[in-house]
Amino acid sequence: MAHRVVLTETLVETLEQFETGDAERIISKLEDIGGFPDHFLDRLKNHPGYKLRVGDFRVLIDWDKDNEVLYAIDAFERKKEYRELGKYREVWGSWRDDE
Repeated sequence: MAHRVVLTETLVETLEQFETGDAERIISKLEDIGGFPDHFLDRLKNHPGYKLRVGDFRVLIDWDKDNEVLYAIDAFERKKEYRELGKYREVWGSWRDDE
């Protein structure tokens, strides 16, 4: 059974700031990962999340394996990604309550 992919408000706001082509590639890739998330996602070190590679961008993913839901949290340019992750530590998992 395919995993459901949920886009958080933060990701939607971020995608609105990207160029249309970049945002479309990220959305397209997110649509593809639901069937085989193990193939597309890499576990982050020292962080509870996963990353999805899309060209020069990385998408931060929270994988709820029990409920088969992938939460797309935010997207970053590759060079900025790891510096930006710290802001999610305190609120990690809060988007699961939004449903």
